[in-house]
Amino acid sequence: MRRRTWTATAVAAACVVAVGVGVAVTVGNAPDAPDPTRASAAEPTRTPTPTPTPAAVPAAPSQATLARLPLAYHDAVVPQLLDGSRVHPQDTWQIATPTAPLVALYASPRADAPPVATLSHLVSTIDRPAATAVWGRSPGADGGMLLVSTPARNRTPGGVGDQAPSATFAWARAADFTVADVDRAIRVDVATSTVSVVDRAGRTLASERARLGTPDDPTPSDTATYVEASYVDTRVTYTEGNPIILTGAHSPSIPSYGGNAALTAFHYYPDPTGSSHGCVRISAEMTRTLAALPVGTAIRFV
Repeated sequence: MRRRTWTATAVAAACVVAVGVGVAVTVGNAPDAPDPTRASAAEPTRTPTPTPTPAAVPAAPSQATLARLPLAYHDAVVPQLLDGSRVHPQDTWQIATPTAPLVALYASPRADAPPVATLSHLVSTIDRPAATAVWGRSPGADGGMLLVSTPARNRTPGGVGDQAPSATFAWARAADFTVADVDRAIRVDVATSTVSVVDRAGRTLASERARLGTPDDPTPSDTATYVEASYVDTRVTYTEGNPIILTGAHSPSIPSYGGNAALTAFHYYPDPTGSSHGCVRISAEMTRTLAALPVGTAIRFV
């Protein structure tokens, strides 16, 4: 900085001599400029925020392992499946469709959880495409783990006074499903014997009174399940060709009925009086309304 100041003074003095004017020139210090030789103070290095590592999920089982596991279908009993005493299903308004012939089900979303059963891409005995309701998600790699409905039981009831859970759930790898959003669900108000179709905004889109079970043969209550299948079976003559909407729920007190594990279904019945053995008897029009909903649609019995 000194070098630059004195050079400027010498030039100024030379100009004075040239014009012959005796003027005293006072040279002061120039304002300090940045010293290129001085290293600037280094800014602290910013450490980037690390991206959280997604939680691990169970590895995909081999085909041999899947083949050895029990199939969770509507007449099966798999004790390791979960029920409402162990999980609390939440409405997610999503359905999940298996992307492989068999997908593994787990009793826990932990990465070290062993598979306890399988879910098929087809509904057993009627060979229709399967889908299930999603009731929760545990974050993790590849979409994490989904809490889904199953069509099986985890215990068989012993009759009146020895009730079993009406519906079961399991964890499954999200990577094994295609997940889709839906905007309809079914609500059954057991106290008022009312069946309704509702949307995400809470609006009732269709509703009617239904005929339910008796105290000895009750319709499920306080239960979350799903539409397992919608189909017509002309062998069930009382339905008169109207759709049967099979749910993933079972009677809480009857071990079996009509050759199956006391499945709960929505169906038409011509006699407008009387009670069912736990099924939900509805009008022909309502069977068509419910059958139009996608398989996997959530159902709540309240």
